[in-house]
Amino acid sequence: MSQDLNDLLDRIIEDTRIRVKRRKKGKIPERKGDILRLSSAIKRKDKAIIAEIKPRSPRDGDLIGTRDVLSLAGEYEEGGAAALSVLTSPYFGGEVENVSKVKRSVSIPVLYKDFVVDEYQVRESFGYGADAVLLIESISPVAKLLDVVDDLGLEAVVECHSAEELENAVNAGAKLIGINNRNLRTFTIELETTARLAAYVPKDSIMISESGVKTPADARYLFKCGADALLIGTALMKSGNPKEFINLCSSSL
Repeated sequence: MSQDLNDLLDRIIEDTRIRVKRRKKGKIPERKGDILRLSSAIKRKDKAIIAEIKPRSPRDGDLIGTRDVLSLAGEYEEGGAAALSVLTSPYFGGEVENVSKVKRSVSIPVLYKDFVVDEYQVRESFGYGADAVLLIESISPVAKLLDVVDDLGLEAVVECHSAEELENAVNAGAKLIGINNRNLRTFTIELETTARLAAYVPKDSIMISESGVKTPADARYLFKCGADALLIGTALMKSGNPKEFINLCSSSL
């Protein structure tokens, strides 16, 4: 099973490269709407939640059911989410058009989340209205892409899973550090990853703990580890009351 998941990541990356090459033949839409600062939205909240729209999961299958991305976006914002993350990879049931749909429907920042392997995706995220983009230290050419992000006036969350990756991200100039509790090779989750890596995050950076929150108790633990924000996807998608779940996680003492 772990070998299959390991192969899955390589397959996703390769398929992403193929999709990007194909999309480069088209035209990126002209951006409509102002850029909202993800960092500012997080700082305005004592315990910030970045709520993710994740239509499906390679492991859990369909997550969205009969709902649609706009109704979810509305529920998440009403629940007090500081920002929204929109998955655009088809492996997660996403499409880049969802970014512009969500951006037009909410008043909080929108994060473009994909396996970013090419500068084109950053420019695409800008055109479709994203306010920030997720880069993965082990996959994305982070140093190069941060320059593009800055030129466009966006922000980047740089995702890390080890101390070495985190050091590389900081040296490249990352200010929003994402600590992924999920190992992308095995899909195993250890919340302790945030506790272990928190000491390596500079004090003037924003630390976002990603993946693995299943209960408000999990959220409480990660905030106590020093997280400024939590990115929550599957648990919200599975929740019968996303607004209440966000409220409980952001008010955990």
